[in-house]
Amino acid sequence: MIRIEKTTPRFKLVMVIERMGRDLNVSLHGGDESHIGAVALAVPYQGQGRERKADASVSLLTVTGHKEDELARKISYTLATAFNCTTATACGIHIDNATGKEIADILEIADRLLEEALQELS
Repeated sequence: MIRIEKTTPRFKLVMVIERMGRDLNVSLHGGDESHIGAVALAVPYQGQGRERKADASVSLLTVTGHKEDELARKISYTLATAFNCTTATACGIHIDNATGKEIADILEIADRLLEEALQELS
C-alpha cells in the first residue's frame, strides 16, 4: 500500500493506493471532511491508429451536488493507461466555504500527488 500526503496551512490531502493483483484501488480525500463524492473506474485497452498507444474507457459515478468526478476520472485514466491495469478511484474532498484559490490549490496538489504516485508505482 502506498500513502502520500500533502499539507497546506488550510487543508491536507491524502492519496492511498492499494494493489489488487495487477489492478489499482485509489482513494483521494481530505479537507475539512473526507467523504466519497465521485468514483471512477478506468479499464485500459489497446488504442487505435499508427501508434496503438494505450487508452482507457472511464465510467463515473458522482454523488449529487459533488464536483470530484473530473478529478477521479483523471487519476483513474492516468494510472490505467500508465500501467495497463484496471483502476478504481474514489475522491472526496470538502472545504467549508472554499475560495477559488483554494479549489485551484486542491487541483494543483492533487496533480502533485498523482505525479508522486506514478513514480512510486514505477
